[in-house]
Amino acid sequence: MKKLRKGMIVVLAVLMVAAMITGCGGDNIPEEMTQPVKIAALNGPTGMGMVQLMDQTDKYEITVYQAPSDAAAKIINGEVDVAAVPSNMAAIIYNKTEGQIQAISPITMGVLYIVGNDTDIKELQDLKGKTIIASGKGGAPEYILQKVLENAGLTMGEDVKVEWLSNHTEVNTKLCSQKGTVAMLPEPFVSVALASQEADNSQIFDLNELWKEATGEELPMGVLIARKSFIEEREGDLTLFLYDYGKSVDFVNEGGDEAAALITEKGFIGKKEIAASAIERCGIVLFDGDDREEGRAILKKFNEILFEMEPASIGGKMPDEEFYY
Repeated sequence: MKKLRKGMIVVLAVLMVAAMITGCGGDNIPEEMTQPVKIAALNGPTGMGMVQLMDQTDKYEITVYQAPSDAAAKIINGEVDVAAVPSNMAAIIYNKTEGQIQAISPITMGVLYIVGNDTDIKELQDLKGKTIIASGKGGAPEYILQKVLENAGLTMGEDVKVEWLSNHTEVNTKLCSQKGTVAMLPEPFVSVALASQEADNSQIFDLNELWKEATGEELPMGVLIARKSFIEEREGDLTLFLYDYGKSVDFVNEGGDEAAALITEKGFIGKKEIAASAIERCGIVLFDGDDREEGRAILKKFNEILFEMEPASIGGKMPDEEFYY
């Protein structure tokens, strides 16, 4: 009887461990997609985070866009299931579609920097009377820069002029071709600028740290959104996607030659050496499972700050709780 009881205890222990593993999602990940997930990514950290999924064409159809508005149009029109968009655009789309999308998770944190070849600038106050070239008017970068400058006692448009260009590539080209230029850029364009042989560029300010100083909050820059119909009708496909995406994020963040080489192969950055140096500052993340509530809180606080600054920046009204997956 003692041996039998010991045997039963062992069996129960094994079953408890198995249950714990299952509870953590180990046995709840589907093995196959019902059909490929259509995804709109952006040419930058959001696309880089998905790089390991791009060859899994039986599971994912990933298209990389240069302009956030293109990715937004695809999910609004129902042409894709999932999209990576700027953080404030997620709320705008939610309001525009009357709740037909949900925010899954922030996927890039703080990627904005002030760079330039004007060595006179040491403090934010030194920007007074200067012009910053940038891309992203009407988007999160504009409001982030405005908040940071206000915290330093500077008014954007008065104390500091901003010349808005059409895209980050154009900003980089001008930065590297004109002496005395100051630019606001996200990664990986920052690493490209710093590696340029055409100009002696340097990082002047980390806007991510300055945002934290101004608000006391984290800075989500990119958000993964999905159509509500996809979430409700293909829950298993979403679970498998997030599992694979999480592995891809880990693969990229671990760095190394393999990740840098794949990022270069997929056309995000022209040289492997630059890709390797950019990864660390790209802030690629995924808040899933037990971390999902943290991601929700970060995004909600960001929306509150922007709404207080300018309601139109997130579509005119605060998203309700149904916005957050």
